[in-house]
Amino acid sequence: MTSEGRPDDPTAGDRFLLARLRLMISTPALRARHLDNHYVLQQAIVDALEDGATDPDEAFRARAAVGACLAAMHTALVRWAEDDGRTELPALIAQALVAAFGPDAVDVDPVG
Repeated sequence: MTSEGRPDDPTAGDRFLLARLRLMISTPALRARHLDNHYVLQQAIVDALEDGATDPDEAFRARAAVGACLAAMHTALVRWAEDDGRTELPALIAQALVAAFGPDAVDVDPVG
């Protein structure tokens, strides 16, 4: 068991995701495709958030926030892959969001 109480052996789903991440990290063409997908996802989220808003400053802030969130997620996933999935992925995501947005970014002790 890991220190977080997880089995040392990742689940089949975790192993599949780890293999995909390692392949993406190590293959330049796949990294480039990932960045393309990142941009498309970022724009889709911004479009959904804007919901008809036309203020360019508001759109800029939304694009920056969404980009930072996606970058934090990517950073956590890469760290998770480098750690062979031994660290809790949600904890890494929380750490990345705190690093990007500060300690108030994540409610680490949510009330049920």
